[in-house]
Amino acid sequence: MASPLRQLLDDEAGWEEFEMIIPHPFLPPRFREMSENRNMILLLDRDMTLHIRWEGSRMHEHHPLTPRSARRLVREVLKRMTTYRADLQVFSRFFEQNAEQPFDDPRAPDPLRFKEREMPPASKIEDPEEHEVVAEVEIEEQLEAERMIELERMDIGGESPMGGEIIE
Repeated sequence: MASPLRQLLDDEAGWEEFEMIIPHPFLPPRFREMSENRNMILLLDRDMTLHIRWEGSRMHEHHPLTPRSARRLVREVLKRMTTYRADLQVFSRFFEQNAEQPFDDPRAPDPLRFKEREMPPASKIEDPEEHEVVAEVEIEEQLEAERMIELERMDIGGESPMGGEIIE
């Protein structure tokens, strides 16, 4: 029985575009610098031509790929994925054998790195809404004072728009 992806490709290829994302850690060295730590998008267009796009790039920035270079790319990516899978299995076996259960009790903090802070008594804890209201009132008072100064300047004539002193 064919995989659902293979069936979809057989039915829709040539009519629809298909994309396959390759994570940047699996890319061969010749693509690493070009990728700038972005994932590669292999795009199979309606003409059955394979293109390379980079995640986050503009929609029409892509580079065609020959079937031979596409096979080479896929072969190298599969090799890197196999190596990663083997490394992940080794890591998994290691932590299954050596990992400890987390403590139920919190660990004691390092006295040199963490100084215990004393909590203020409940009566001294201030309401944050009071600070917001006081700050809003102060801002409104400042704006009102600036408006009054501006109105006074307009009535009396105020300072010279050029600043500085008037030379006679």
